[in-house]
Amino acid sequence: MASSKNLRKRHRTPGDFLQFIALSIIAGFVTALILVPPTTALSATASASLNWFKGLPDTLSEGPLSEPSVIYAKDGKTELASYYSQNRTEITLDDMSQHMKDAILSSEDRKFYEHGAVSPLGIARAVVNNIINPGARQGASTLTQQYVNNLLIDAAEQSGTEADTLGANKDYLDKIKEIKLAISMEQNLSKDDILEGYLNIINLGGSNYGVEAAAYYYWGISAKELDISQSAILAGMVVSPNIYRPDVNPELSRERRDIVLGTMFRDGKITEEEYSSALNEDIELDIHNTPMGCSTAGDSAHFCYYAVTDFLNDETFGATEDDRANSLYRGGYKIITTLDPDAQAEAKKQVEATQPSSNNVDDVNSSLVSVEPSNGNIVAMAQNSAYGEQDETNQSSYYNFNAGTSHGGTAGYQPGSTFKPVLLAQWIKDGKGVNAYIDGTSLSYPQSFRWPASCVEGGFTQTPDTDGYKFQNAEGGAQTWGTVAYGIKNSINSYTMKMASVTDACALNDLRSAMHITDGAGNDEPYGLNQPSAYIGGWRNGTTPLIMASAYAVFASGGMYCEPKSLNKVESSKTGEEIKTYEASCERVLEENVANGVNYVLKQVLVDGSGYQRGIGLTDASAAKTGTTDNSTQTWTVGYTRGLSTASWVGSMNWGSRSLNGLSINGKSLDYVDGATYAGLQWQRYMQAESKNYNTDRFENPSGSVLGTSQ
Repeated sequence: MASSKNLRKRHRTPGDFLQFIALSIIAGFVTALILVPPTTALSATASASLNWFKGLPDTLSEGPLSEPSVIYAKDGKTELASYYSQNRTEITLDDMSQHMKDAILSSEDRKFYEHGAVSPLGIARAVVNNIINPGARQGASTLTQQYVNNLLIDAAEQSGTEADTLGANKDYLDKIKEIKLAISMEQNLSKDDILEGYLNIINLGGSNYGVEAAAYYYWGISAKELDISQSAILAGMVVSPNIYRPDVNPELSRERRDIVLGTMFRDGKITEEEYSSALNEDIELDIHNTPMGCSTAGDSAHFCYYAVTDFLNDETFGATEDDRANSLYRGGYKIITTLDPDAQAEAKKQVEATQPSSNNVDDVNSSLVSVEPSNGNIVAMAQNSAYGEQDETNQSSYYNFNAGTSHGGTAGYQPGSTFKPVLLAQWIKDGKGVNAYIDGTSLSYPQSFRWPASCVEGGFTQTPDTDGYKFQNAEGGAQTWGTVAYGIKNSINSYTMKMASVTDACALNDLRSAMHITDGAGNDEPYGLNQPSAYIGGWRNGTTPLIMASAYAVFASGGMYCEPKSLNKVESSKTGEEIKTYEASCERVLEENVANGVNYVLKQVLVDGSGYQRGIGLTDASAAKTGTTDNSTQTWTVGYTRGLSTASWVGSMNWGSRSLNGLSINGKSLDYVDGATYAGLQWQRYMQAESKNYNTDRFENPSGSVLGTSQ
């Protein structure tokens, strides 16, 4: 404090006079409103001033306070992750220790239960102090005024604006507004309500807000368990939360604690013995961080990020990206996703069984994603790498192997023979039978061959090549005559290309688009009209496991496509009010009879086709297709029941054109790897474990015309 000698020498300034006038006005308003009975006659000037004062805003939003948003699995109980700007858990006054309440009242507003919204005596002291000692400005805020101030700040932060009153930055008009709001608050809330709200809103260091979050952070206990010393530490932090943090400045924290203990003893809240004992206590902490974000979601982290991305793209929660992020971090939402915890655990188990991420010497990646055909719900999404995991030799491992670029994923991988069922569906749509007998002997088409395409006059030819288009059958693929069903179930390229040679490429491309098979970036033209290799899955841009699982779900559902969905509903975590329910977005893209025809053929894949070793014990209720690209660089099994459609992929993110043949995969090295080898095994084991928890009704047989031999 300045000496009296210096004070006498200091010259008064116009600002000092204005402060005196302003503080006098405040004191006058308070006196008039609180001490003067409403019936007392006032002068015209006083009445006009009071009318102006009464015309100031007197309403203030009391919440909801900024609270964490928590992301859950579909059961609404299994917590995946939380997002917060202010780590807060609101509790009632009864759930706070009496020591905590005593400490805050003694240190901040000892007469809280005796005076009104403002303290005339406190304001008078501040007026005198600030005039006598302008360099040491003194506040006069009651606990109610502090609560108002905190609410204004919190509301401003939630809305992304600046608060009207910000601590020491308040001007005197702000102070008058604060008084008006405080008076209004006390007319509508009880003292207990205000104290409860205050203890839930105050900052207590870093991102910890409210006594419950602070008690857990500093000691790993609830606010109800706070003892005398701990309560005094927290109460002492209110004046400057980050300066008096016990984990940052323990000595300053102790000094401040001892001051608060003195006020508690002064007010008779603790005995002399309790006071002495608390003074002698060392500050001992047991820090408990509350981790935030999808990196805390463990094996579900990539799905968590996918779901958060969907939330942040939903304009229900704000017009701009920043608004939606603000909602996520401050809105206090309970975000219930579509993830099935049991299915997710099984999916993670199986991708790790294929190639453990802890010993991935040849950098082989595996992933699996599963959706419900009836609604598009994503029930599992797993891969053999941790979220955000990367090192100097593996820069791509933090990508989501199952998803596209819009959700932290990739542009995708060539689908190989998993595209062949789409050609089969178009074949059936064209009125041709799955038992039609075709020539599967040719492994080449001349460059002059014109592939049928109704949208290209005269059809199209492949990129000029004097040798024409040449290809091979996979190992064991026979160059024979046989049925369409035989060629598809055994994944024989020569049969597929024969089908393509009499199928309208433009119609096939339209069906691909209708089934939402795109590349991982969402481009709707991964199937090139001048690329015969595309008929057998040789797309340059590739696609993703989630896209393929959703496309095969069309067959499982009888022809309905449902957009992949990661969110079920969003509620208020505080009130339970339902904010939004996410309905399935489905459309018919195939006639049911066509879907039944595809199912009829793909069932045979698991019986005596390319996946004959990968059946799941549901002969009439499961179907699948394997896929292997040239030189075994990407391998797939995509299959389904009525209740689950699952895509299983094994390949390499960092070495997309590298063959899997001869690599070390789970301690073994094979000369030849195809879609049934590892991808098929992980699909099989997952579906054996999880399909029984969903619809396993048998597939209906298609009509006789679909089963016929017509071409």
